[in-house]
Amino acid sequence: MRVKLLWALSSMAALAVGTAPFSVSAASRQGRTTDSRVEKGRAAFYSQALEGHRTVCGGTYEASELTAAHRSLPCGTKVRITNTKNGRSVVATVNDWGPTSRKRIVDVSRAVAEKLDFVKQGTTTVKVEILQ
Repeated sequence: MRVKLLWALSSMAALAVGTAPFSVSAASRQGRTTDSRVEKGRAAFYSQALEGHRTVCGGTYEASELTAAHRSLPCGTKVRITNTKNGRSVVATVNDWGPTSRKRIVDVSRAVAEKLDFVKQGTTTVKVEILQ
């Protein structure tokens, strides 16, 4: 409830001044490269407790699917996520809004975390490239 209220207030303030709400994104603070289709930052994976919950895009979260949550990309966007520590990468589909922590640029399903080999660590540094 509080987040919705803060969002509504920031939107109204932005309309009054003529700017977009939250104009400084977490991605820009974490090192967006010169190519606006590439971001670098932290990633984590969804808790097992979220299995079966509805996503913003209308589906349900399935830990076995290659999906991701991103703060600004629209539903259905394909992204290549690369673990910068080991070079492994995977193509995932954005199906939710997030992450909730401003310290991360993306949250991924457990299947993505397994393919990128960071389940034991919980988080890792990644590069996110927009494919389509």
